[in-house]
Amino acid sequence: MVIISSAYKGMLKEERQKHILEHLKTAKKINLGNLSSMMGVSYDSIRRDVIELEDKGLLKKVHGGVVSNSYLGILSGQRSEVKNGNELEIIIKKTIKLFKNHQIVLMDGGTTNFFLAEAIPKNLQLTVITNSPPLAMALNEHENIEVILLGGKYYKRYQISMGLEVIQQIKRFNPDMFIMGTNGVDNLKGLTIRNYDEAMLKQEMMGISKSTICCVVEEKIGVTEAFQVCDLKNIDKLITSLHPSDDKLKPFESIEII
Repeated sequence: MVIISSAYKGMLKEERQKHILEHLKTAKKINLGNLSSMMGVSYDSIRRDVIELEDKGLLKKVHGGVVSNSYLGILSGQRSEVKNGNELEIIIKKTIKLFKNHQIVLMDGGTTNFFLAEAIPKNLQLTVITNSPPLAMALNEHENIEVILLGGKYYKRYQISMGLEVIQQIKRFNPDMFIMGTNGVDNLKGLTIRNYDEAMLKQEMMGISKSTICCVVEEKIGVTEAFQVCDLKNIDKLITSLHPSDDKLKPFESIEII
């Protein structure tokens, strides 16, 4: 049971954010639900605080919580973060079934894609193209996977490369599958993220790929962020931890749900 400290009552947004950063100095990962309970504010308020801090490059939002911005060392090899039967593990198992030998797979940034890359069976022979250095590092132990790391301007807060150089490079490839990260998926607004340049890059990545798959954790369902990547009809598969017939997914019945 988390006890709400009187020190947090009536705290302004800026003060909450300061305390979140202070907690990260001693904790490797902070759970958003625990933060919400401890500070006596809604989960959505804490989530908005965390998004603002991430956009300032001060931390990294990961599945169910936040970590310091130097999160690669924390995540890399930490498969215990993805416990058997939890939401992320279910999504990963569903997605792995789509991989086949000799595919060319395009994967952009995000923690879901990071953990998915780590979980790819080591006997699969693949070519993985990515603009995410952390994801490329996660594939170091996969001897049968050729990694092509796209280079361009490196955005530290998102830990990906973007820009004209990346767009020019991807036009040389014809991936079998694009596994795309997103910040929100909504039946009316489609897939959205918080950075305009990244939205444009994702559109280019979709354009060169034979199919586009989007893996979405439950907290992103029904969420709309500032910049649209595409309408729902433009993706081929939506993968969640929920059963395809779950009520939360009824607004998305026009596309294939796994």
